[in-house]
Amino acid sequence: MRRLFSTKGKRGKKGRFRLKKYIPHICIISAGVILIAGGVWWLLSDHLEDIAAEDEYDELRAIFFTPPEITTTPPAAEQPPDDVNDNNEDDYDYDEDDYDGDEPEEVVLLSMEELARRNPDFIGWITIRNQMDYPVVRGSDNVRYLNTTFSGQRNSAGAIFMDYRNYGGFDDTITILYGHRTRRGTMFGPVARYLDNSFLQANSTIKITTKSGTELTYKVFAAKLTNAWDSAYTDSFSNSAAAIAAFPGAPAGAGKFLLLSTCTPSDNDDERILVFATLQ
Repeated sequence: MRRLFSTKGKRGKKGRFRLKKYIPHICIISAGVILIAGGVWWLLSDHLEDIAAEDEYDELRAIFFTPPEITTTPPAAEQPPDDVNDNNEDDYDYDEDDYDGDEPEEVVLLSMEELARRNPDFIGWITIRNQMDYPVVRGSDNVRYLNTTFSGQRNSAGAIFMDYRNYGGFDDTITILYGHRTRRGTMFGPVARYLDNSFLQANSTIKITTKSGTELTYKVFAAKLTNAWDSAYTDSFSNSAAAIAAFPGAPAGAGKFLLLSTCTPSDNDDERILVFATLQ
């Protein structure tokens, strides 16, 4: 019996020794689990932010495409007296041309006014058919809307925004719009695809509806992979000759340009994709 207990005691000490031996491995595994869990949470939270942003922009699209309406209904037309003989139409001479009631007012579209009411920085709407539809804002700098949505919510998807150096009416020779490329392919996700020439050819038309309701049509003529210090970001906003000389494949005689800028899928934070278009 003594031997039995003595052996058991030795085994207990040996077990404790083995446990100490594996403590570093356990710590490494635990750290790995924590890192993996953190990465999953980071990806999940980013995904949820993208969904929240799209829910917001879906609501704004509903305003843009199905805006509030004001309509009036004209009063009912005057009916013949009850004592008129139905068999004698001449007894009551009614002519619609004689009706002097109020005519129906034209439907008043309030989409732009409503969007501007929600955000005074609203300046227009960008559409690339079957690819994207978003409101465009212009802040006092190029930082505010990097991580702030149209409605002012903190969100990494941000908003589509105009370079603060532009005046805001799409009247400059060069107008630059910025937007994120999300993991879900929303916001300026399609902009990155312009590096594929077949995509460029199939989606070369960009529509801008200004805050005042004017519709502008731009034709995409080039796209390139570049960096945040590309001269296109710093060229004079009023020099079309310089733009034609500097922009790849710019049509001769072009007067106004639209540039779309977004990030790339790489880990290089300085990489950019630039899309060049000219006003038609």
